[in-house]
Amino acid sequence: MKIALTLLTIIVAIAGAIGLTSFFVPEFSRQFDPPSIIQVKAYLDNRCSIGDEAFVAFAPEQERTAKFYGKTAIMRLPKNAKIQLSMSQAYPDFQYDDVPQDVAPEVFLVADCSAAPRLNSIFNSMNKQFKN
Repeated sequence: MKIALTLLTIIVAIAGAIGLTSFFVPEFSRQFDPPSIIQVKAYLDNRCSIGDEAFVAFAPEQERTAKFYGKTAIMRLPKNAKIQLSMSQAYPDFQYDDVPQDVAPEVFLVADCSAAPRLNSIFNSMNKQFKN
């Protein structure tokens, strides 16, 4: 009887600790939830001299790509994923280095071959930081 009471006390204490942790630290309970998947429509704004078929939407964390059809690529990705513009494997001689951005139901990916996207991102950040 004493062993059963001790086991019951331990089980109640563990359940209480998990319950309190879930209540006071919501991130703890969210880590056990499966990631919610959303449909992402990526729109291509091609400002380069090469055709749209040279680009794909790329989710680096999932290592997945989607081709653009009529300037739109559709992917199903986790809500916390990133997406970026990349070159199609059909064009191995070309390289395009884009900055990953958060996914949303609609994202716009700009192919601007006149300037490196990473440099533009750095300059935009610097302009915001030193803006009077």
